[in-house]
Amino acid sequence: MYKNFYSYNKLMRIIKKAIVYSFCLINSAFLLASFIPIQDKAKLTLISPVIQAAVSANTTNDQIKTDNNKSEEDNKQYNILLLGLDARRGDGRPRCDAIHIFSFSPSEEFLTITSIPRGTRINLANVATQSAYLSNNCHINGIEDTISKIEEIAGVKVDAYLTVGFSQVLGILRAMNLPTTPTLQYLRNRRYGIGDYQRSHNQANFLKDMLTSHFGHFYNLPNNFREFLFKNFDGNLDFNTANYLVEAIFKKNIYLNPENIILITKPERSKYVNELHIDLSENDLEKERNDIEFITYQRDLENYLNNLISGSEQEINSGFSNRAYQKLIIPFQQKLWLQIEDKTIREEIHYNFLKVILLTSTDKTIKETLVRDYINEAKILNNNDYLEKAKELAKI
Repeated sequence: MYKNFYSYNKLMRIIKKAIVYSFCLINSAFLLASFIPIQDKAKLTLISPVIQAAVSANTTNDQIKTDNNKSEEDNKQYNILLLGLDARRGDGRPRCDAIHIFSFSPSEEFLTITSIPRGTRINLANVATQSAYLSNNCHINGIEDTISKIEEIAGVKVDAYLTVGFSQVLGILRAMNLPTTPTLQYLRNRRYGIGDYQRSHNQANFLKDMLTSHFGHFYNLPNNFREFLFKNFDGNLDFNTANYLVEAIFKKNIYLNPENIILITKPERSKYVNELHIDLSENDLEKERNDIEFITYQRDLENYLNNLISGSEQEINSGFSNRAYQKLIIPFQQKLWLQIEDKTIREEIHYNFLKVILLTSTDKTIKETLVRDYINEAKILNNNDYLEKAKELAKI
């Protein structure tokens, strides 16, 4: 009996020692693991339940935060205002010629374009009733003041805005291998019985057609080419946000179905509006190229820009660089050379214009930015001749 009891006690002591040794061994393993480099920990098969629970909790919390942030961003409706500006040569106070608000939420599968005719009547202080319309407010009181009136008419809060002039539109169309001057003439034409209502609707149809016909091509462009096109716009919408919305529209396949793009006119749509779309054949394009009015305009613009450049060079040589800069800056910001169809003439004027701007500007940061943008443009458009010349501009 005692023998059996002794054997039993001995066995229990052995078991207890085994448990203690095992516990020590396990904790030693955990301690050792904490000193092993992170990349080697993945190879361990022994993981502390406490550590695992802590890691899982942190991962879950981080995931919840990420999901919440993503949900908040994706559920937001973005209202982006696009303003097409009509500015005469050297005029720093443009009129709002095209007014369209793109409303889109990444959580939805449709996009809305709200259009407001430029001739929409508003209360405009100290202005005759016949001239008190939205486009003129842009010219008289500026873009910021006009945005508040647009918000009131449209019934939406604008999150960001983009502006684009005639020259920039031509630059964008040309870069996308689309008809230039004929398209711009279509967008500006208001020789209709209902005038601005039809023109505004034509512009909205064009924007819709661009999305359904060319968005896929634009999406597949390299990121640097997208950014190059984006630089043709001014405003307060940053490129990263614009790119995010482009990605979201692509993921939702909105551009694949015209019914996903809804057109609205504010304050109200005319019942006499027709569904007109631009569809230029090669014969139509050739007709535009041979148009006497168009040829005359091109020649006048070329002479205007060359005279502006040569006159500025004379003022620089006479020591009046600041005066030359004041004459140059607005036409330069308007990128008027983009309205010239002849590629050789357009590129030469662009280069000469940039050169005199660099010679008259006193801001080193602006000069560096202008040269960098010019070099990037030359690279993107494979303009090797002017890429070499750009090296000389960098020395100014």
